[in-house]
Amino acid sequence: MKKLILSFLLVSAFALNNCIAGNIIEGQKSSLLKDDSGSKCFDENSKVLNLGVGFASASYYRSYKGHGYNYRSSPAFSLTYEQALPKKLGPGYLGIGAYLGYQSSTARYNNSYYNGAFYYYEHKWRSYTAAARAAYHLDFLNSDRAEIYAGVIVGVNIRTYRYDTNSPDPNSAYYSLSNGAASPAYSAFLGARWYFTQNIGVYGELGSSNISWGTVGFSFKL
Repeated sequence: MKKLILSFLLVSAFALNNCIAGNIIEGQKSSLLKDDSGSKCFDENSKVLNLGVGFASASYYRSYKGHGYNYRSSPAFSLTYEQALPKKLGPGYLGIGAYLGYQSSTARYNNSYYNGAFYYYEHKWRSYTAAARAAYHLDFLNSDRAEIYAGVIVGVNIRTYRYDTNSPDPNSAYYSLSNGAASPAYSAFLGARWYFTQNIGVYGELGSSNISWGTVGFSFKL
């Protein structure tokens, strides 16, 4: 969690510094120019694809960590797309798009009994999130190379569960069990983005997405 927050703060610091510097330069331009004549990181033509990874899991599966279990969890992978509305909305631009997220977790307990034979008890979870996404990009926090923005996601989270064991113990109620459940997924988030080339940059977002409390990754202008 600390590494994730540190990464987000670093991206935010670069973004805020570039936003302030960029807007000071724009403010020095002729007052005869229109307000939106300056170059912006996000404007009415923007289409952005984000590839992200989160390491601070929002999953309750972590409760299996310890208690004799060998617990492991994958990073929370995400793919998001955002496209600006064709007209400016107030003092900034509204971007709409989609969010897809995935994470897996496994808790395994190993035991030996019945003449020294090896047996295991394993729980596996998979979490999938699909949601609509909207983010608002204020002009004041939007320069030619960087921006700070805020938004929301609304969608559905699907969790699957599978239990397996090779134990012949007659007291084991289930030798194999699988099921799944769906629940609403919604969250507010705060993000920052900084482009180190014309079309490639880094970004960070804080806000629960049902599989992670935060995300860092790469942004690509399409």
